[in-house]
Amino acid sequence: MRKVIAYIATSLDGFIARPDDDVSWLDPFNAGGEDYGFADFMKTVGTAVMGARTYEQSLAHPERLLSGVKNYVLTSRFLPPAPGSEVVFWHGPLTGLVRKIRAESKKDIYIVGGGRVISRFLDEGLIDEIWQFVVPVLLKEGIPLYTGLREEVSLQLVETTPYSTGIVKLRYQPVKSTRERS
Repeated sequence: MRKVIAYIATSLDGFIARPDDDVSWLDPFNAGGEDYGFADFMKTVGTAVMGARTYEQSLAHPERLLSGVKNYVLTSRFLPPAPGSEVVFWHGPLTGLVRKIRAESKKDIYIVGGGRVISRFLDEGLIDEIWQFVVPVLLKEGIPLYTGLREEVSLQLVETTPYSTGIVKLRYQPVKSTRERS
C-alpha cells in the first residue's frame, strides 16, 4: 500500500520557517551538493499535498515547485495555477483526498507542508511516516512544524541518519493507540 509521508526540515527548536515565511536559513545546508536523500525519495512519490501558504511560497520561488508529480493544494480560495506543474485545488475531507490519490497512483504520497497541514493529517491518522530533518540552527521564533494538533501523538523511531552537515534525519511511524484499534 502506498504510504503517506511527511518529509520536512525543521530548526533544532522546531520551526519550519521564520515568522515571515523565510527559509533562507536552510541555504547554507544545501550549498554542498548533499540532497539528504530527496532525489531517491522523489522517485517513490507520485503525488504531493501542500497547504495554500506553502503553494504560494512555491509560486514566489519557482525553483521549489515540484514537477513530475501531481500536486494537490488544500485551499478554499482561488489561487493561480503554477506554470508547468500539474496542480489540483482541493477543498474537502482529507480521508477522501487520500482515497482519491491512492486510486490514481501506485506511488507514495508526499505531504509537503506546512505545519497545519501535517498536523491535520496526523490528527486524522493519515500519516504513515514522518521524515523530519533536524537542522542545527536555533531560530528563536518562527512558524512551528506541529501547529494545532488536537491530541498527543506517540511515535516509534524507525531510523536515524546523521549527515556531515550536522543535519539529522529522524524517521518515525505514528503508533496507533489502543483507542484507535478498537
